[in-house]
Amino acid sequence: YGLVFLAIAGALSTSLALRTPLKLDVIRDRGAMGREVEDGMIENVYRLQVMNTAERAHIYRIEVAGIPTSAIADEDTVELAGASSRAVPVRVRVKPGQAPGGSHPIRFTVSALDEPSLRVSEKAVFIVPK
Repeated sequence: YGLVFLAIAGALSTSLALRTPLKLDVIRDRGAMGREVEDGMIENVYRLQVMNTAERAHIYRIEVAGIPTSAIADEDTVELAGASSRAVPVRVRVKPGQAPGGSHPIRFTVSALDEPSLRVSEKAVFIVPK
């Protein structure tokens, strides 16, 4: 029994040591499937649930990739206290003509400014009206 207990304790401590103290969920606003805004840009709205499971505060940068010229139209940093989470509304814009009508895969990446190795990515879909 002692050997089994040591194996379980070792596996538990290893999983705790290797966990990423940052989590990300992306939810696209289904009310607006993709709309044209000023300058003809195409915009989709998302809600990013950023969770800091570390004990200390971090400032995170939000980035988007997947379609040429895709950019975040809002503030691209968020500060979170230790062991907290926040829902961050994010508007992604793409220049017209960069993608044909339909859905296109994109990826959000959130990384800590003070600890670049602390990063997480999540897939999403950008919809261009036809």
